[in-house]
Order: sequence, then C-alpha cells, then structure tokens
Amino acid sequence: MRQVHRSGLTMPINNPRFVNAAWTRGCDGFTLDLQDSVPQAQKAHARTLVQQAIQNVAQGGGEVQVRINQAHIEADVEASVWPGLSSLNMGHTLTVDQVRLMEASVARMERERGLRPGSIEIEVSPDSVLGTVALEELVDASPRITSFGSLGGYDYALSLGVEMFTGVDAFFYPRGLGSLLSRARRKDFPLTAQTPDTSGSVSNAEHAFRQAEATRKLGGRRGGGLHPNVVEPMNRGLTPPPEEVEDAERVLAFWQELDEKQEAEGVLGDRVVDRYEVARARELLEWAKACEAMDGHKQRTLARSRARQAAAEC
Repeated sequence: MRQVHRSGLTMPINNPRFVNAAWTRGCDGFTLDLQDSVPQAQKAHARTLVQQAIQNVAQGGGEVQVRINQAHIEADVEASVWPGLSSLNMGHTLTVDQVRLMEASVARMERERGLRPGSIEIEVSPDSVLGTVALEELVDASPRITSFGSLGGYDYALSLGVEMFTGVDAFFYPRGLGSLLSRARRKDFPLTAQTPDTSGSVSNAEHAFRQAEATRKLGGRRGGGLHPNVVEPMNRGLTPPPEEVEDAERVLAFWQELDEKQEAEGVLGDRVVDRYEVARARELLEWAKACEAMDGHKQRTLARSRARQAAAEC
C-alpha cells in the first residue's frame, strides 16, 4: 500500500497527557520526540518511555516515528527500535558520518530484537544552512532513507537568522532544492504550500485546511502538526474530494476513447486532454484509493483498540 501521511502530530515523549491521548486523534502518523522538546536532564529518563509510548500511539493505526538527537545517536536508537516502530528521524542532521552511524545502530538493534532486517526507515532533517549544503550527500548516505524532513521552520529560521511569521517565504530556495532532489531520487518530501500566516498559531484549523488543500494541488502529499485541532483539516485537505475523483475518472474514460481512435489529444469540455492531464488523473485516483485504504485501516485498528480497552475495564 502506498504510504499515506496526510496528518501527523509531534509530541514530547515525556508528556503522558499528549502521548496517552494521541491514538484517538485520527492521525496518519505520529512523531515521538526525544529531541528539542525534552530537556537535557530528562533525556535518559525519556529513553525508558519509548517502548511503551510506541505501543500507545500505534493503537490508532498511524505510523510511529521517533525523533532522535544527533548528539546521542546510539543511545537513542537503542531506546527506540522496538516492534511497532516505522522510522527514525534524526533532528539537525549535519554529516554523512552521523547518518552512517545511525544506519549501523539501527541494523544492530534489528538483529538483537528479532526485527526484519531493513524494516526501520531513516528520515534525516537537514534543518539548517549547513544541512542544506550537504543535502545531496545526506540523502544518498543510506538505502533506508525514503524521505527527509522539511527545509523550513523554526530551526531553519534560527540558522538563517530570520523571523518566521512575516508573510514572506524565507525558505523558498531550500524547499525548492529539497523538492527537486526528492523527485529525482523518488523519495518523499513534505512539500508545503506557503499560505499567508503571521500569527504562528499551531492550532488554527482553518489555516491548516487551506494550506493542506493548496499543498495537494501543488503535488504535495504530506502534512504534520503540533496540535490535535489541525489533524482533521489536514486529512481532509490532502484527500481528493469526490468531485475531483469523478473528474479524473471522466478524463481517463475520454482518454480511452482517444486511444481507440489513435488520437494523441482531444478537447473535453473547456480543456485539452493529453498525456499530461492523463498522468495527473491517474495519480489522483491512485492517491484517493490510498487515502481510502488508510482511513479504513485506521478505523479498523481504532475499533479493535477500543474493544480491547473496554474488555480490560470490565
């Protein structure tokens, strides 16, 4: 099944209020953070929480990722590689050597804990000027890397020395570079439409929907956030609505007619249908089917989890 990650919540792993409720939020994916949101003095304790936290958030059917510290790679990987984990993200990735150490540590823990070799994916976050300069090398550093983090946001703003919420897109170049590299290497990249935002609110559902919808129309297929309010709007905005699905089906039916006539293009309504329109229609239908499958998977998993919880309370 095609990976679907329209919505995600990143949360401090040492905050039980967030972690214990996360599975009920309807997310496609969760990131349990060992990195910036955990104070240095609490990191050792936070590592002891990972195994149970993975099991908790996985009850909702979304994929589970742990974000680790590039300064504590081996300790964080050892704490994180357990059944139920989908991937590891290394915040503030700077060098190829860091990625290779992470790769070796993951492989070792897979062997020790009886997990299928290669099952844990790696995501790098080159969220700085130095990371962007090394981006091509970082992305090629491990076959486990299927995606990499957004080139923009708080950490990148700090690296550039710019303000975040000015209405000006200060991250246009690094995001564009990331999008091109990911497409060239067939990797996932969180391409995000830059809709006007000067508030910086992480709970604005209306803005989340507008951004998700615009992102989908630009070809982006991935979203994430920090507040439960934005989960449903992200899911909805990144899912093709019924009218677009029906339109794509009409395009493919018309293309079939053109093909039978051995014609390379034709006019359907007020637009020309050619290979470009057909490719877009096929991808939209494929994506819609993947979203439907993901929603079904989450509903079934959530129902089973609720039933187990109810039985345990009896």
